[in-house]
Amino acid sequence: MYTGEKIKLLRQLNGMNQEQLSERIGKTRALISHIEKTGKAHHETLLTIIKCFDITEEEFKKFEGTDIKIGNSKNNLNLKAEIKEHEELVDRLKKENKILIDLVSSQKDMIELLKEKTKK
Repeated sequence: MYTGEKIKLLRQLNGMNQEQLSERIGKTRALISHIEKTGKAHHETLLTIIKCFDITEEEFKKFEGTDIKIGNSKNNLNLKAEIKEHEELVDRLKKENKILIDLVSSQKDMIELLKEKTKK
């Protein structure tokens, strides 16, 4: 994986778009785009970008996109909190879905009763 790909993947894993990364390092979005496409960056700029991801230059060199731990523990805690929120939302939606299924079922029963009454 070349430098530009690593930066793009790390940026995405950290939930940033090019504009946000450029603002954090005081450069333009166009420069970030260029670096991601070509992998060419001034060494100091590269170090500044790497610092935004809270990893060392050595970790960046070894990074191949398969690492589980990305960024600092604060970022990981944020991801865990987000996952928990999503799980809670899924649970709530499952409960609402069951209620709606029960409601539809009772409505069907009511329709059947009304059909029987009208036949008589």
